[in-house]
Amino acid sequence: MGDGGEVLIQACPACGSSDLDVFTEPTRLPTQSCTLWPGRDTALDCPRGTMSLALCGTCGLLVNVAFDPSLLDYDENYENSLHFSSLFQSYARELGTDLIERHDLHEKVILEIGCGKGDFLRMMVELGDNTGIGVDPSFEEDPTRPIDDRLVFVKGYYLEADLHVSPDLVIARQLLEHVDDPRSFLAHIREILGDRSDSVVVFEVPNALDMLRRADVWDVIYEHPVYYTPHALERLLETAGFTVRDIRPVYEDLYLIIEASPSVGEVGDRPPVGHLLEPDVRRFAAAYEEKIDHWRATLLEITAKRRRAVLWGAGARGDTFLNVLQIRDEIPLVVDINPRKWGRHMAGTGQPIHSPDVLVAQPPDVVVIANGIYESEIADGLEKMGIDAEILIA
Repeated sequence: MGDGGEVLIQACPACGSSDLDVFTEPTRLPTQSCTLWPGRDTALDCPRGTMSLALCGTCGLLVNVAFDPSLLDYDENYENSLHFSSLFQSYARELGTDLIERHDLHEKVILEIGCGKGDFLRMMVELGDNTGIGVDPSFEEDPTRPIDDRLVFVKGYYLEADLHVSPDLVIARQLLEHVDDPRSFLAHIREILGDRSDSVVVFEVPNALDMLRRADVWDVIYEHPVYYTPHALERLLETAGFTVRDIRPVYEDLYLIIEASPSVGEVGDRPPVGHLLEPDVRRFAAAYEEKIDHWRATLLEITAKRRRAVLWGAGARGDTFLNVLQIRDEIPLVVDINPRKWGRHMAGTGQPIHSPDVLVAQPPDVVVIANGIYESEIADGLEKMGIDAEILIA
């Protein structure tokens, strides 16, 4: 079911199985939920694609069978950094410190694929006096930052970058779910590591099992052609030539972290595991429709009572929330603590993005949050501004 309604993905990108069972209705969404648009009209006219999730009965991967990679074009206008959140900063620092201590990453070479604007890599270099190479098509140099000779950034896609590096750590956070051919991607990483069994690869991805069980429907975005359950992620790494050292849920189970090292042994046949997820998939599909119905009714009530509502959080979840429900005037603006987003507009629905400070002059009656993990942080921000608004978790 691509742009014209056809099924574009016939086999699982992770294991090659053709056992794909679609469980969500086709939904049209912006192809890049985190791309910041300069004006309302361009935001409304942004490229769109179809989401239609299927379960792989063999490995347990979730696949958008309507995914078309030609509709994506990451550039410096793509902004998905969460590092302006104190909660996320604490998590990132704990993760970085833990990796450095357990793997003795001091004066080592770290390659980060999909480094974004480079926030996490800079921290890893500073914490361990390491050398860092970051690769990302959306990278943009910040002229306010001091130059650090230990850091090199390549603006581009990893598979197209001409890198000659033998890293001690390869890390990719919130990237693997964007890769439509993960087997080729991992094969390239495995090749550059060679026989270095002491090197480590670390991937952080959205936790698809948690997404299913919590019915986190706003986490479904077009940029993610695949969603990894723990079974699917572990199986993919092992078949790509890695020994999995650890796999664990983190950040209140929203993410999965997997750590692995190059291996040389053959991987034997593994039994199908997708059927284990069928109850979770069915509940998610039902909850998807129920949540949409609930929020349509909620928005009608807000409008009928002339209550002023804003969305706090101009990230991917917020953009999916706005687009699935086709929200325009019911929520006329969005606020975010990331200054890189201010003055831009939400993909697909066109709301302007402002600093939370604008709420002081016109306090809202309702503040909608698309990701409940940030409720306490946002509530503290509202309290400091003297705003007594009802907080609703989407």
